[in-house]
Amino acid sequence: MISSGEIGRKLIHLFNLSIPISYVYIIPYKNQMTITMIVFAILFVIIDLARMRSGFVKKIFNKLFNFMMREHEIGGRFTGATWVLIISVPIIYFFPKEIAVLSLVYMSLGDIAAAIIGQSFGKTKIGKKTLEGSIGCLTVCAVAALIINNVPLLVSMSGAVMATIFEALPINIDDNILIPIGAGTTMVVVSSFIV
Repeated sequence: MISSGEIGRKLIHLFNLSIPISYVYIIPYKNQMTITMIVFAILFVIIDLARMRSGFVKKIFNKLFNFMMREHEIGGRFTGATWVLIISVPIIYFFPKEIAVLSLVYMSLGDIAAAIIGQSFGKTKIGKKTLEGSIGCLTVCAVAALIINNVPLLVSMSGAVMATIFEALPINIDDNILIPIGAGTTMVVVSSFIV
């Protein structure tokens, strides 16, 4: 059964969709969007550093968000939200816009699907993850690719597959970093072979 803390985390992940949506509809220019994300990333880094170094800030932060934080975050690492903003900067700046948007959508929706389906219905373990969660991640990413439909299908589906693989990998690196980098890089490589 999925916990209330995990539901809270996934609602924040859903809010992460505001980044690619903003890039498409509100701040459609690469440089301006990159600068915007740098500002937000710096702000969140400052908040996280204050939380780690100030007992007063930590007390307030824990009162508001402790129920949804991972152990390593409580122990003094950056939160997943901070990593989302940090990784969005190079994703937006270095990748073509269409691929950056898809990568950020996969990061948001794929992780939500993997967690909710994996924790609710998962029986077949793959390390700490489940096969059912991975199937959920792949399905949601594939559906998102079909709806967005901004790159050739082979490109978007290769990204969906790699997002799923990177979400399931037993590596001690935040999913919010692995998924968009893995999916985005794969889509760039695959698109280079399509004329």
